[in-house]
Amino acid sequence: MTRPIELALSEIGELLDRLFDTALASLDTAMKLVSGEESDAGKVESYSREAARLRQEVIEKTVEALARFQPVASDLRRLTAYMEASYDLFRVSRYALEIARLYGRLPRNCQEVAHEAPGLRGKVEEMLSTAYVALQAEDPEKARSVILLDEEVDRAYVEALDRLAASEQLPRCEVARVLLLRHLERIADHAVYIASAAHYVATGERLEPS
Repeated sequence: MTRPIELALSEIGELLDRLFDTALASLDTAMKLVSGEESDAGKVESYSREAARLRQEVIEKTVEALARFQPVASDLRRLTAYMEASYDLFRVSRYALEIARLYGRLPRNCQEVAHEAPGLRGKVEEMLSTAYVALQAEDPEKARSVILLDEEVDRAYVEALDRLAASEQLPRCEVARVLLLRHLERIADHAVYIASAAHYVATGERLEPS
């Protein structure tokens, strides 16, 4: 017999799935703006608004479940992790919106920025997807693998900062590169937070970044 709280968890999980898809769509569209494959920045804003709405639904459903069922142990960890992940996914959509805003101000001759972006974008999307699968499957090994990917994203961001620091001037394209990488680095951090939540659900312990 299905427990009532399992129905609530399933409903919240479905909302979180939609939020994940929306966050990923916002990032995909923002990066297509940077590369020139997309021209409508308004799409990212729409995704961000939808992400905010879905996050609010997750919060409301989670609070209701906490009040009705007063869960303990693994059920409580799941509800806590789902609510935390909803915030992280919402923040992904907001950073995607910042990337879209940056796109509108990028100098048109900054081709290197557009060429560099796809590789790092792939790492960030892999982190998000792996972290979310880890949360769904309650897989601590997948959760820990996200940390290794995060190190690569951090390294790319620090290298961009070093290039900027070594410059006697502030070239517009270098500034644009650092800002773009900073937004991607922050999205990667939120993937780590989701992975930490996944690890918590599976083991009862938080995953600490290296």
